[in-house]
Amino acid sequence: MAQRGSLAFIQSLYQDPYRWSLIKSVGLFLLGIRVAQECTGLELLPGGSQSISSMPPL
Repeated sequence: MAQRGSLAFIQSLYQDPYRWSLIKSVGLFLLGIRVAQECTGLELLPGGSQSISSMPPL
């Protein structure tokens, strides 16, 4: 009996475009935080003393 109520609640969240959009946004935000935490210490630019400001223009 409790599963039927839970399923109906989840379906009501999915059927309402505003609530479903909110759930997706919050979920993706939390996923982004998790990915950012996992990437702590990851260097995206090449090492050394070269920085973007010292690179020659294209």
